[in-house]
Amino acid sequence: MPLSILSKIGRPLYVYVSLLIVAAIVSAAQEPVAVPERLTLSDALQLAMKNNPILLRDRQNLAIANASLREARQLPNPEFDVNSESYPLFESSPGSFWNNQELTFRAGQTIETAGKRAKRTRVAQQELQATGSDVRNTEREVRLELKRRYFAVVLAKTQLTLAQEILKQFDEVIRLNEARFKQGELSGLEMNRIRAERLRFYTDVLDSDLQVKNTKTALLELLGVYDLATKFDTAEALTATVQPVQLDELQQLALQSRPDLLAVQQRLERNRREVELQRSAAIPNVTPSFGYKRDFGVNAAAFGITLPVPLFNRNQGGISRASAQVEQQRHEFTRSLLAVRREVQQGYQSLETQAERLRALEQDYVPAAKKAHEIAQQSYRLGSLDLIGLLDSERVYRETLRAYNVALFDYKIAVFQLEASVGKEF
Repeated sequence: MPLSILSKIGRPLYVYVSLLIVAAIVSAAQEPVAVPERLTLSDALQLAMKNNPILLRDRQNLAIANASLREARQLPNPEFDVNSESYPLFESSPGSFWNNQELTFRAGQTIETAGKRAKRTRVAQQELQATGSDVRNTEREVRLELKRRYFAVVLAKTQLTLAQEILKQFDEVIRLNEARFKQGELSGLEMNRIRAERLRFYTDVLDSDLQVKNTKTALLELLGVYDLATKFDTAEALTATVQPVQLDELQQLALQSRPDLLAVQQRLERNRREVELQRSAAIPNVTPSFGYKRDFGVNAAAFGITLPVPLFNRNQGGISRASAQVEQQRHEFTRSLLAVRREVQQGYQSLETQAERLRALEQDYVPAAKKAHEIAQQSYRLGSLDLIGLLDSERVYRETLRAYNVALFDYKIAVFQLEASVGKEF
């Protein structure tokens, strides 16, 4: 068979086999996640903490840090040395191998000086603590994103219900006008115009339904569910109760609770301990050794000591680097501190603004829009309001209620954002 034909067959076969291997690996990695048909926020949080791939990835850093800690605690391995000298290998009669040479067996053990092992262990322990804080910070971020995506589904469902309700009301208007048309009270042109106006409300229903599907898909992704077509329904309602908060208390709570700020503090302490370790590295280790020597048939003891002389390299570079990292981490702590205070301040301001908007809509705009909508519908049925006036009333009513739903969502998200910026739920 010509090589050209083999090459043509080989490349598709290689691609096909590769795809099969990748599919097998992905299939093996997929674990089914049971999503309740009625999913509460608490259920969603539990599923995310268990299955979210970002969390699962970052939790492996704890295993890595623990491995580094075990490694730091280890003693240096002992050394075993065998040395043979002066055996007349190239002579015609070299004689006894055991008695006609200098043969030495020596075992040594490095002794770490200046508490290097203890200092190295303390550095690894501090890094493990900082890694734990990093994982808790990832959990904080995942919880915030999950709450946002969960209530995005709730908002989309609420908007869909509103769109369906408005479409149903407009269909009642169409049926009323069809009766008028049959009785000759309405022209065919006006009837066709009314039917054409239905497209706007029908489009709202389609767009809202798509938004429900998309937000559910985004939530399933965060839960670590591979089947993004899994059917479920959210159990929470889009409601909110405005609660007063105190900025000063939140700022103090954030300084105590934020895991990312704690991680920066722990790494600052870790770098300080690293400076101590690097300074101890300037003091050389000692390696004593003991053994047995066979010197041309004479048995003897052998012992010695190895001590590097720190004449040129006293680890000046390591000490300078570790000291610079301490200063760098100190500036990072200042930056993180300012960032936390900024996030709390902005979260508080956002919550206050969203609360004010929600109160205005609840107390003034929504009641006014509902009353105007009811009057417009009644007036249209009685013939005292034309179609343009009715459609304008429908538009204001729809936009006001949609704005109210968005305000409820924005207020809840502002609460969740402020909780995340503080590092603790209220």
